[in-house]
Amino acid sequence: MAYSDSFPAVRPVFQSDFANGGRIDPRISYSRSTTGTYFGTDKHESSQNLITNSEDFSAWTAVNTSPTANAVASPDGTTTADTITGTGTGSIARRVQSNTLNNVSYPVVSVYVKAGTHNYIQVMSNWSGSHYANFDVTSGAGAVGSLGGNTTATIQAIGSTGWYRCVCRFNVASMSAEIFVSLVDSTSAGHAPTTTSTGTVHLWGAMANTQGDLTNIVKYQPSTTQIHREYAPTLQTAAINAPRFEHSASDSASEVMGESLGLLVEGQSQNLFAYSDDFANNWTITGNVNVSESAGISPTGGLNADLIYADDTAADSHYLFSSCTVSAAAHTFSVYAKYAGVQYIQLQHRVTGVGIGQFDLVNGTFVVSGATGAMEPVGNGWYRCSVTETQSAGTAFGRIWLMGGSGVSDYNWDGDSYSGVLLYGAQYEANSFPSSLIACNGSATTRAADSASVVDSSLFDNGSGAVFVETGSVSTTNYPTPLTISDQTSSNLVRLQGNSTGTNMEFQCKADNSLIVQVSTPFTASGTKLAASYNTNAFSFCADGGTVVSDSSGQLPEGLEKLHIGTDWNGSNTITGHIRRIAVYPALSDTNLQALTS
Repeated sequence: MAYSDSFPAVRPVFQSDFANGGRIDPRISYSRSTTGTYFGTDKHESSQNLITNSEDFSAWTAVNTSPTANAVASPDGTTTADTITGTGTGSIARRVQSNTLNNVSYPVVSVYVKAGTHNYIQVMSNWSGSHYANFDVTSGAGAVGSLGGNTTATIQAIGSTGWYRCVCRFNVASMSAEIFVSLVDSTSAGHAPTTTSTGTVHLWGAMANTQGDLTNIVKYQPSTTQIHREYAPTLQTAAINAPRFEHSASDSASEVMGESLGLLVEGQSQNLFAYSDDFANNWTITGNVNVSESAGISPTGGLNADLIYADDTAADSHYLFSSCTVSAAAHTFSVYAKYAGVQYIQLQHRVTGVGIGQFDLVNGTFVVSGATGAMEPVGNGWYRCSVTETQSAGTAFGRIWLMGGSGVSDYNWDGDSYSGVLLYGAQYEANSFPSSLIACNGSATTRAADSASVVDSSLFDNGSGAVFVETGSVSTTNYPTPLTISDQTSSNLVRLQGNSTGTNMEFQCKADNSLIVQVSTPFTASGTKLAASYNTNAFSFCADGGTVVSDSSGQLPEGLEKLHIGTDWNGSNTITGHIRRIAVYPALSDTNLQALTS
């Protein structure tokens, strides 16, 4: 039975439906003295390729060329690259893309090319007939020759494989054009190349997109017979004192993508890393690892995810790390990661134990050793990977490893200078769980606690009463407290509070600084409904429509005047999770408690 169908006949004295209302009741005082991140309702274009058949050049229109499909190994190691052979017929040897880029602004067009017996190619658009770039793809040369129109270009060597990524940007506000990849005689060839070559080049991975430029070249994204365009939920930043109404960023067993999770309430936390991003410049890189900056769209929707990849020098371990000073406590290391050719990564603590989390970025599964961990999908292949371990005081090293296989010891392997992972938003915090991302750029940064409360003795100081709360996912340690009503001290209160391990939720009443009632029932950390009623010598508690637990002896607290949402009476023991709904009633029957929580 849904909550909306389960109202008792008696009306609540106060209620707030955060999940469906998406607003703060004007009677609630809300504050957070810093910004805070969350997933709202916005989405962004997470990846795109505006050229179809990006790896199937036999689907392109051939002019004076003959393609051989899947003839040689491509940059990612698969035999999916095509060989293009000039026929020697006529004066032009080239290939033409059969579809158009329709009204595209400033497209960046790229293709992976390896010289066969021919050394020069051209990438051209027929928009105004003069937008082109000529490339020398001789092994070890990689030169860019003449350019046409408002065209800029660059070339990237893919390790020592002989492959190059030829990239050009057509600086046109609205282009509708076909894309040509042509054999030419030199880098100085004009935009209408004439050649009778019967030589060969190898092509793979054509792409057109509007998300990058020649400084920030986006990681290649394959397409099929349709263009590739993928959207994902946006990791947003709420302003100071702005509440965060969070929504699910993925489908799971308990949530549907876009589902309202309610009001996000978190305690204070600090990202102990000095830099949450900028992996190229402010993290220590070791073991033949390379970083391509701003190579992908991060969960924020910005072009600020870095590509981490292993070169093809030799078999080695491949990792990067950042260090920070930690106290003796549980700490959680987390990062957003996306598959970009390397399937497995490992997060590792290094202070007292192994603290290993091994993550499969293709299948979304993980294993841990000497620690606990989690893997949360957040859209379009992105996962937030985390591993928690109790540390001793000292210097911690959060390491991110690129793994050659699924085993936790598969460190040593030889990369290909192409395959890697996209990373964004690393965090190291003194929590036994990952809290919302705290971006850092030069120093450890703190996110303040959320505070939401109502002060009104006329609502709460009525002797007997009942409370209801529905939570979303909440932390399972540190006594998470979804709801407290107090006299603003610890002397008189009504409280719903988890135990230290998060296995049970307790209903407590204190009167005159004495614990009068404490009954408990199991609860689900991924979401639960709790209701409790208190009257003289009649105290009852129910979770998720289950068995009502009760206590038939006890006096009532007095002077109750403040409702604390998601925290204890003094702002401690924050749930670090979501409050979907709360309500305060006069005392209710056991039947009502079960109905409310079913």
